[in-house]
Amino acid sequence: MNGNEYADLSISKRSLNACFSSRSAEWTTPTHVVQLILHVLRTVDLDPCSNSSVNPNIPAERFYTKAENGLNKRWEGRVFMNPPYGREISKWVHKLHEEYQDHRVTEALALLPARTDTRWFRILRMYPICFIKGRLKFGNATNSAPFPSVVAYLGTKQRTFQKVFSELGDVYKLM
Repeated sequence: MNGNEYADLSISKRSLNACFSSRSAEWTTPTHVVQLILHVLRTVDLDPCSNSSVNPNIPAERFYTKAENGLNKRWEGRVFMNPPYGREISKWVHKLHEEYQDHRVTEALALLPARTDTRWFRILRMYPICFIKGRLKFGNATNSAPFPSVVAYLGTKQRTFQKVFSELGDVYKLM
């Protein structure tokens, strides 16, 4: 191959940049995923990455918005986390893992991009993970996300998680 085989492709560099840009790190959790979260956790005690203090996407007892910076707060109870997907995602995953390991978080679900090649993703390898089929359509977006997604579960109700989330995709647990 000399590279000319790809000259006819209609995908422009601009189109690719739009798919992989970091213009917004905010991805509002889809309603059908919120229903599954509530089925597993029953009640969400904390959403540390809430989209709004006025009209939050997740019906949590407590929440932190971007302005309140949940990374600097203590997390407790049942947590749902859909962090900003930018470069700081590693900090959010580390924080969730730390709070769970210290038994302040008793159970948690995290909606994340399926970036299996990252260090932060490897932190979650010991927990059950649902690899969502297809691409999620976040919030009021017109198009689906340009990346695959996963939901990781930290807690003792692993069978419940598997049963509920298997409708979204395959659930795996490291043996």
